Amino acid sequence: MNVLHVLCDLSGGGAERLVLDLCRYSTVDASVVTIHAGGALAEEFAAAGVTVRCAGRVRGRLGLRAVRKLSQWAAHADVVHTHLWAGDTWGRPSAWLGGCPRVVTTEHNTQADSTLRRHIWTVMAPLSARIVCVSQAAAQTVAASGVSKRRLSVIENGIDLSRFSSAPSTGKGILSVGRLTHQKGFDVLLHALRSIPTPTTILGEGEDRAALERLADGLPVRLPGWIADTHAALSAAAIMVIPSRWEGFGLVAVEAMAAGVPVIASRVDGLIEVVGDAGILVEPEDASALADAIRRLLGDAGLRAELIRRGLARAPRFSIQKTVGRYEALYRSLLSR
Repeated sequence: MNVLHVLCDLSGGGAERLVLDLCRYSTVDASVVTIHAGGALAEEFAAAGVTVRCAGRVRGRLGLRAVRKLSQWAAHADVVHTHLWAGDTWGRPSAWLGGCPRVVTTEHNTQADSTLRRHIWTVMAPLSARIVCVSQAAAQTVAASGVSKRRLSVIENGIDLSRFSSAPSTGKGILSVGRLTHQKGFDVLLHALRSIPTPTTILGEGEDRAALERLADGLPVRLPGWIADTHAALSAAAIMVIPSRWEGFGLVAVEAMAAGVPVIASRVDGLIEVVGDAGILVEPEDASALADAIRRLLGDAGLRAELIRRGLARAPRFSIQKTVGRYEALYRSLLSR
């Protein structure tokens, strides 16, 4: 079986990391096409031996050449699996033009970047034979847009648990990871740190970098960009803070739990499902409540130990082997029709 994943690029977000692991651990022949070139995970895809091709769309242009390339590659695939806005928008019609009607689309989020994008996504939904949602919250969002629930599946994201030490972290600082965008709420974290300045590392890149650097001025905060090995950063952290305004899943929360790092996260649908009772949940946008939660967790060793215990017990629910197995079963069901 040949599965072709279509992504925007190889950025370091949760969707791209999921695709990398689907390619690493799947028993099917999996390859990747990106709409745009580059991305922080390019070296990791190469190291994993994943074939990656680029359709070469120029941002701001319609992308007809990219569609032509994609349709040619899709013609040789048994299943085309699309991800994120660009992957869905150019991948789905390209698959049909290439004669591959077995299109799987994964919805990774609970909120689109704009109303127009959500509308376009919904109009194209009939091109997908199956729409997979990474959480119940994401499934509710898709169903609310008018897609029949009969066409939806929920497959939670997963990680390779063997890559994470089960020994609780002995670090002292705060770690936060994600794209530097409005969605991720790092500005809220920086406002919270004004009242409780604590050594903090924010890993990621994005269009909000300059604004966040200005907010971080005078605080013990580092923004080193993306790094390939987040395990070292996790081992140096006392707390993982995830201040997202909305979230479809929250893969970084699973990684923190698996690494023995207690989690503070926003009380938004995707993170509620992932974290459960293994972390402290605070209202999004509430810097004061976030500061109180950080202060409380840093000052209570017993609470930290209890959340670490719960996190280590909860993390195996999100095994990449379970995730891969469910996707492969879905691929096989489409081929059998």
